[in-house]
Amino acid sequence: MTPRRTLPLTRKLRYRLEHAVLVTVATILRALPLDFASRMMGRLWRVAAPKTRRHERVLRNLAIAFPKMSLGEREAIARQQWDNLGRTFAESFSIDRLVESGRVRLHVDPELERRVRSREHGTVVVAMHSANWEIAAFAIPPQAEAVGLYQALKNPYSDAYITGKRRKVFPGGLLAKSHSAPRKVMEHVRGRKAVAFLADHREGKGIPVSFFGAPTTANPFPAMVARRLRVPIVAGRVIRERGARFVVEAIELSYPVSEDPSADVAALTQTIQATFEAWIRERPGEWMWVHDRWKGYEAAARRGGDTA
Repeated sequence: MTPRRTLPLTRKLRYRLEHAVLVTVATILRALPLDFASRMMGRLWRVAAPKTRRHERVLRNLAIAFPKMSLGEREAIARQQWDNLGRTFAESFSIDRLVESGRVRLHVDPELERRVRSREHGTVVVAMHSANWEIAAFAIPPQAEAVGLYQALKNPYSDAYITGKRRKVFPGGLLAKSHSAPRKVMEHVRGRKAVAFLADHREGKGIPVSFFGAPTTANPFPAMVARRLRVPIVAGRVIRERGARFVVEAIELSYPVSEDPSADVAALTQTIQATFEAWIRERPGEWMWVHDRWKGYEAAARRGGDTA
């Protein structure tokens, strides 16, 4: 791939080296049996990751979410999370093998699936970083031509390689976040197609929400698209059954349509976060706790205020 912009020679060489390492690792992992590669990386991350500084953040987040839980219980969840992230890393290079090998089962209301497939209207899909979230879009019928919105990597060579692996579950392609992305998303949904977001992380420019009883922020854009275009919004999650086998679940969320669009969007954004929270409580070891979901919350709590 040729980068869209001219890069300084030193940076270009560094990006090429990073890309070469990535492809080498991917080639090795793809050469191994899928279950073995998944299990191996899970065990490696379970042992190595707790020795990093990121583990401290995981434990802090778990303390915010589960204040009555013992340190030992939080530690067990943290290690389950690292195991899952290691497995997901290995599996991400074999998305095509996962999808084609019958390792993914769907648990979706038949009527909802029919409506999305028929393209009577566009559809907004929101998912979270649980189990192997890379395959969450597998629940969207191919007829909906789902496009995925994602954060592009700084390394254009690695970005092209990884997005190439993901296209198997996004018939409509992948759209990097940019100033023009919102317009393109609206056009896609107006065309009676689907768009998918990972919407469980904190959004620096988002709106206030409550998550596990603590204030934080979330991206209101998925709710805004659904509310403005009056299309269904579907929440999905991936459950790891055993090894590299999964169930993908999806439910439709309801939202208000009043004379106050901003209030409607805020209410739906909170509904999305509440849905994710309920699912995470069911299977906490499969969610990505390493993200800085409540940035600034502890400092604000010590001051007697909140971050909302």
